[in-house]
Amino acid sequence: MSGEEAGIKLLTLEEANALLPQVHLSLKTLREDRSRILKTQAQIEIEEMTGADSNGNLSIAAQQAVTSLMDAFHAQTRTFEQDLEKLFHLGAQLKDLDGGLVDFYSRRGRETVFLCWKEGEAEILHWHTLQGGFQNRQPLG
Repeated sequence: MSGEEAGIKLLTLEEANALLPQVHLSLKTLREDRSRILKTQAQIEIEEMTGADSNGNLSIAAQQAVTSLMDAFHAQTRTFEQDLEKLFHLGAQLKDLDGGLVDFYSRRGRETVFLCWKEGEAEILHWHTLQGGFQNRQPLG
């Protein structure tokens, strides 16, 4: 039943369930990526606040620190985007990083739907329409 339709990867329930260990690791990696990004962002803000004179001009040292931190920020953002892309190529659609909510395109009869998984669930137990969302998920069966 798996396949491609209009550029999306359609998975069977079995295929999607088999991906859950990789998806779980991807969520962990993405959260670590985000944490690094947020920490760097905070460091940039601190440098901008503490390295400025009364006119708001940054000292040479603060400018150099901000430039270095901005380079790190951009590299970290690219890493996050690449890790998100890897998750997408598995066939998973990240809906909520904090909640660990992931959908997988699948078929239910002739209709394309999302298989819906929330971190903490041992396997995929729910589905919803493409327009539905988590609050409209239905039990499989």
